[in-house]
Amino acid sequence: MIIGNGLLARAFSPFYADDPEVLVFASGVSNSRETCAAEFEREKQLLQAACAKGKELIYFSTCSVHDPELLHTPYVVHKLAMEEMVAQLPHFAIFRLPQVVGHTPNPNTLTNFLHRQILTGQQFHIWRNARRNLIDVDDVAAIGHWLIQHHDADDIITNIACPFSIAIPDLVSVFEAELGCKANCDIVEAGGKYSIDTQLAFSVAPKAGVLFDDFYVKNLIRKYYAVAGN
Repeated sequence: MIIGNGLLARAFSPFYADDPEVLVFASGVSNSRETCAAEFEREKQLLQAACAKGKELIYFSTCSVHDPELLHTPYVVHKLAMEEMVAQLPHFAIFRLPQVVGHTPNPNTLTNFLHRQILTGQQFHIWRNARRNLIDVDDVAAIGHWLIQHHDADDIITNIACPFSIAIPDLVSVFEAELGCKANCDIVEAGGKYSIDTQLAFSVAPKAGVLFDDFYVKNLIRKYYAVAGN
């Protein structure tokens, strides 16, 4: 059973849309900069109803809980509260995710923002020392499905993320190469990085058909954003 119709819902649908025992909750707040209390309350009420169904519940949280700069933002505080709710269930799996990349009209994703700004020539600022962790939504579904089916994520919180992060200036360079145009951006001396424990996800990735190699980010951006002919 799938609750939701967005990026994650579509990716997990082939595995669990018709599964009567597993409920994939993919209808949460999608904007990490959200501050509207009504949006958080909407997810809370939907999740409470999902928890009452008595199924194994799969919940998607955020790796931003590991970022000290974001730990006290409304979004992260909300996600931690929802994790606590899910963790009271007898059967659950919580997957914390980084920046998930896929075909989505959501303008709030990092990669959609960079793609739009670079392609249109609009000016933007980037932090020299900021790093972000990117993962293909198809790889999230492949690894998540493997973990669920083999019960390796039962009743625990698991980070499903790439084993390495990329500096934002380097990510911009990847986009420039794939789009064939230069970014109109200023580099600001700011930003930082934080660690994400990906040991479990990384160990099962080959079994799930996922390869995290040196070309992972380049191939990911090319898959979803490259201009035809480049």
